[in-house]
Amino acid sequence: MSDYTIQQLNVYEYLGKACDPLFNTICNMQQGSSKYIPEIKVTLIKNRHGLYEMASKSNHECYSNKEDLYDSVSEILSNSLLRGM
Repeated sequence: MSDYTIQQLNVYEYLGKACDPLFNTICNMQQGSSKYIPEIKVTLIKNRHGLYEMASKSNHECYSNKEDLYDSVSEILSNSLLRGM
């Protein structure tokens, strides 16, 4: 595997966030809704205050905007993929 391939794990870095199903899911979340990502055992929640939450068994973080939540989840997914290689 080339260094470029490792650096470019996420095809949506090339295509743009607007094409990423994860980003679109986050953008379309309604207040009070939640989505579970089984690959990393994380639940995404848009709470009644309009904050985006990321909750796992050992961690709970809040984000004021969808971009920060997306960046955090993408990083966790990328790190998970790297560990699996």
